[in-house]
Amino acid sequence: MSVSDNATTTGGHLAASRPWAGRGRAVVVTALVVASAVVVFLDKVLLGLVATPMSRELHLAASGFGTLASASYVLYGVTCLIVGFTAQRISPRWIFLACGLLWAVGQTPAIFAVTGSMLYASRLVVGAAEGPANPLAVTSLYSWYPNERRGVPTAWYTSGAALAKIALAPALTLIIVTFGWRAGFASVFVLALVWSAAWLAAGRIGPYGADSRSATAEAHESARAVSVPWRRALLNRTFIGCLIAYLTQNALAAVIFTWLPSYFQNALGYSALTSGSLLGLPSVGGIVALFATGLTADRLVRRGTGSRRARGLFGGAVLACAGLVLTLLPWIHHPIISIGILMLGYGGSVSLNTFANPVLAEIVPPHQRSAILAVLNGIGVSAGAVSPIVSGILLDASATPQQGYTRTFFCFGTLVALGGICFALLVDPERDGHHTRAHVS
Repeated sequence: MSVSDNATTTGGHLAASRPWAGRGRAVVVTALVVASAVVVFLDKVLLGLVATPMSRELHLAASGFGTLASASYVLYGVTCLIVGFTAQRISPRWIFLACGLLWAVGQTPAIFAVTGSMLYASRLVVGAAEGPANPLAVTSLYSWYPNERRGVPTAWYTSGAALAKIALAPALTLIIVTFGWRAGFASVFVLALVWSAAWLAAGRIGPYGADSRSATAEAHESARAVSVPWRRALLNRTFIGCLIAYLTQNALAAVIFTWLPSYFQNALGYSALTSGSLLGLPSVGGIVALFATGLTADRLVRRGTGSRRARGLFGGAVLACAGLVLTLLPWIHHPIISIGILMLGYGGSVSLNTFANPVLAEIVPPHQRSAILAVLNGIGVSAGAVSPIVSGILLDASATPQQGYTRTFFCFGTLVALGGICFALLVDPERDGHHTRAHVS
């Protein structure tokens, strides 16, 4: 039984008293949380889509563009940590709304950019606002679902990145090709404003959340009274295993967001428009992996399998296999097979969230979820500040684009495989949840 069981049980009784209203609201909030991921990841994809025309206009080398991409992560971790702990006192609903508005505002320097410094300013603001998005989204999402049913909602949320690439990236590519790269930033500006308005109208915290107003004051205070000391919450093997895996997957994701369109165009020989259309293909593998792993893990937990096996061992094996698949790219010379390798490797790696987020939610009570997820994200995304620069250096030092890209994917695929092994060996929420419960205040 997890640390948050008392609050979860209370929330379960409250949800059961109005099942249909609760389910309807849960679906609405889930859709909005998924939409937030679409906006955030479309912004990340956007930088890759404009890489060639923007670099050409502003005379940026590959290493220079990699540094620009890394600017998104400079404040990412800082704001993630600050907001994650603030969300213990202020409703995540309002903080999430503020982030959405900043996603929009941050696009404006890029829209009117005439110098590289304006682009850096844009990336800094947007990155700062996107930093808290994941812990806020997951905290809001988990407030509507019990532990044994969180894998599939997590899969839906994580698939928002794939939906952004599959459904909107081709349209965004067409806009960029037709109207110029600045129009891409303007499009994301509009989408962020629309999402903010929708969240203001319908975003709410559910019965499994710490600040649910449907709970009685007595139950609410009881849930808040149980707190896991942060030294215990963060210095245990489950959190460390999640963090190592998260660092490796975020390093790979930053490389994919930054260089994948250029890889299709410069290494595989596709046109800019075709490259934008192909961008979503690796994410098709991600959607399949997300729902397959989410459904499987949830079903195992409901049947009584411990999270150590259902999420720790299983998740680590999936991540390790995904990384190993990517290491095959240097020996693949056919474009279609190369894309297939990316679908399997990168797609499998994104399923990490369906394992890592639920196990961390098990070892702390509801009011500490946003903070522990913020620590995971705040530290984990620091890899994204480094990996685009490293990959840019590898590209500049390679004899051909093909060699540079495949060398990059081999390096980060190996890193992801090691992260998966660490996840499998270290993650055990039952053990660490029991350990932290023995030291609650």
